[in-house]
Amino acid sequence: MRLTCHFAQGLRQRLSAALLVCGLLFVQGLAPSFASEALAPAVAAAHPKVSVASFNIQFLGMFQRRDNAALADMLAPFDLVFVQELVAPPYSGKFPDGTNFRPDPEAKAFFDAMAAHGFKYVLSDEDTGTGPQQHVNSSATEWFVAFYHPGKVAPAPDLFTGFLAADRYDNPDYERVPYAFGFRAGSEDLDFISVHLQPGGSAAETKRRAHEISTIASWISARTGAERDYVILGDMNIEDCTELTAVMPAGYASLNATCLPTNTNPNGPKPYDHVMRSVTDTSSELPYGLRVMSLVDAMRPHWDTAKGAYPGDPYKHDAFRQLYSDHNPVAFEIVIDGSDDD
Repeated sequence: MRLTCHFAQGLRQRLSAALLVCGLLFVQGLAPSFASEALAPAVAAAHPKVSVASFNIQFLGMFQRRDNAALADMLAPFDLVFVQELVAPPYSGKFPDGTNFRPDPEAKAFFDAMAAHGFKYVLSDEDTGTGPQQHVNSSATEWFVAFYHPGKVAPAPDLFTGFLAADRYDNPDYERVPYAFGFRAGSEDLDFISVHLQPGGSAAETKRRAHEISTIASWISARTGAERDYVILGDMNIEDCTELTAVMPAGYASLNATCLPTNTNPNGPKPYDHVMRSVTDTSSELPYGLRVMSLVDAMRPHWDTAKGAYPGDPYKHDAFRQLYSDHNPVAFEIVIDGSDDD
């Protein structure tokens, strides 16, 4: 059973559309905020594109201080947004076992801010976590959610949407069972597998991440049918390019191939976030590189100076992550070329 919730579509209040200029993604007033992988040749330049963001918002639904309006303003230009680390449901609903959600006001505040920009959403039918706890509103478990702008993209009910495993808690293969979202954008249909993998730099933690990625790749390989456009994205907690090379599934490549840092802490830059796609099956749909947005730069114009010094100048990690996050959003594009190859 999948829970799909829809917001009433009001004025979209969107910022000017994201523009590719000199290989960087420029959002109104925020041009210096992006680092970028090299873009593909201009062969796709004549085709329309759909902009996508993936964003780990640390403990979304926990901190009362979070500036949800500022985050939603930043995400408004994107057509499709995947969010990791949602720790509680925003609205009423039921788990698959029939028990009721406990709606969380902090989670609701973010969803309401996204709704103000015209986003609808698809939410996982329950949470998933590393231990035996389940259906709890805390960082012990997490939900997966995708926001989208109707008219640009739409959920694809004929594609797989759901968790990759039936056991969502204390799963032997995953710290948090990944969730797949089927979406269609014009002629293109893709399954996006949103992940939040094991963190940490120890040998055991690195081995665990490798097993998680290998299990996802095996799940994809076992899928039957003609559809082969599976994209793995999100917070993979990859420490460096050496690890990226070691864990990359055969036939896949990361749009963050040079391991651009994606966390906000300048004292320990890490290439945590990636977007992996099949070189054979999905290169035409995702030909461009990854773009990383500086959350510190993006949030600065929204800061109310009456509150005192902006926690990004100088950077104060605990204050900044509670207001915004400890990850930068990463962005890429789907090219709509008029035909789908599977």
